[in-house]
Amino acid sequence: MKLPQVVLDLIGALAEFDVWITPTLGEIKDTPRFREELESVAHVFDTMGEATEEFVDIRHCRPEAIADTFIDFISDDEVSEAQGRLQSLASVLFLVTGKSDNNAKCQLPIFLRQRAGWKSMPTSKRGKLTQIEIPRVLKAEQYMTFVAGLGQHHDAQKRLLEQFVSFVLSDESYISQLWSIGRSYCTLKAFGKERDLLSPLVVFQVRGSVSASGGHDPEMLLRARLEEWGLLRDVDFNSTDVVLSSLGVGGSSEATPDGARFKSRAYDFVIPFKTPGWTPKIFVQSQFYAGDSGSVSHKNVDQTSTSRTAALKQFKDARFVEYVDGAGYFSSLNGDLKTLLSMPTTASFTQVRSGSIRLRREIQQIGFVTLLEIEHAILRSDSSVGAVQSILRSDGYQQKEIDRALKSASDLQKVKSLGNNLQILDERRPIARRYLLLDTAALYGKAPTSTSERITGSLMVPGFGPFHAIKLDALVSEALKMAPALKSDWSNPEEVMGDIRWLCDQGLAMSC
Repeated sequence: MKLPQVVLDLIGALAEFDVWITPTLGEIKDTPRFREELESVAHVFDTMGEATEEFVDIRHCRPEAIADTFIDFISDDEVSEAQGRLQSLASVLFLVTGKSDNNAKCQLPIFLRQRAGWKSMPTSKRGKLTQIEIPRVLKAEQYMTFVAGLGQHHDAQKRLLEQFVSFVLSDESYISQLWSIGRSYCTLKAFGKERDLLSPLVVFQVRGSVSASGGHDPEMLLRARLEEWGLLRDVDFNSTDVVLSSLGVGGSSEATPDGARFKSRAYDFVIPFKTPGWTPKIFVQSQFYAGDSGSVSHKNVDQTSTSRTAALKQFKDARFVEYVDGAGYFSSLNGDLKTLLSMPTTASFTQVRSGSIRLRREIQQIGFVTLLEIEHAILRSDSSVGAVQSILRSDGYQQKEIDRALKSASDLQKVKSLGNNLQILDERRPIARRYLLLDTAALYGKAPTSTSERITGSLMVPGFGPFHAIKLDALVSEALKMAPALKSDWSNPEEVMGDIRWLCDQGLAMSC
């Protein structure tokens, strides 16, 4: 149903942001990347432990000894399997020394030329040993591919691996660090705590890559919400970032009036995307910072204005929404948040938890009818096609758009047609019912009139400032007035309380 529009000043918007903030989307230790790396690192220490009688002597950690151990270990492996094991070894060496592949890729070729005295390096072509020029850049993954490919030439294979280990363990202190961690790891096995030693080390090792990939998690969450509301992936919204050139505007590198070039950002969401009869109206850029990512954030803020200027050249009525969240915006990046929300072209903002009010309201504002709006119209009427259309018209939608949405829902079998009546699919009814409660709270809720007014026993929703709530008994009463068809659904009090609990568990509302 149509959500009330509200205009908040900057203070009110920031206050709402703080109340509905999502500090983090999860711990690094909960990610697949961490679990995979921990398994890999533990496996290397287990392998070395077996070969060294549990790191009994520090001499077993010298480059030549490590090379011997691993060349024997991979001798019967297929090339791809050997490459994986060797890459795990490289990860462990970087882990215990604090070095990184990013720096090593540039320094390793120089080491091979200057310290090892190599003018070329061995490789295998069609099973024959040959020499190639040392590349200027050598990532560990590429280097270990060369090592693994020398399986039929053990001497050359050992020599190549030994040079890599010598490069990383370039100091006696690094050898000592490897031995100390390995010895401690094996000792802790007796207590079943060996991985507790590795976990904090692996966290720091994968933090950068997890943070980079984790930036897409908010987008995945919002795309799931869009589908929950009935929008079609790659039709009503995009499933990957969209550059302006793909929408018929310039490119990702645009020109200013004076001929200078600037780099504009891609849009994470364009709504509607390729819906028949529609042109893009809502452009959303996403930024989630759980910590201080100032240099990245400032760059994105700088690009926001230029991106919008380029979009407005083609889409005169474009509405720009910032999808911003995370503890970083609460603290050190709060100035950037104020800048984004203060831009005259910013129509609104949304957070992970407030999208079901804030972004839906933007979609309603442009007059786009979603499946959820149709379902609510069914619940609020006698379910006849004429009554459903009448409800949607009363919410301000154009007849042409109503006809498009109803035809799409029917063609895709998103609703059932029973003669002249429409019926919500059984699997969709709980969703429609829960969102009707959410919308009821938005329609009939209010902010406290004074600091002494208590909001206990209420359901609080975002989108209208920091505190917008309705008493639970009034919530159910008002919802049933609008949708009498739900009386049978909520005849059991546990059902309606379960729906309210779902809204809270999903973070869409708060029980006070």
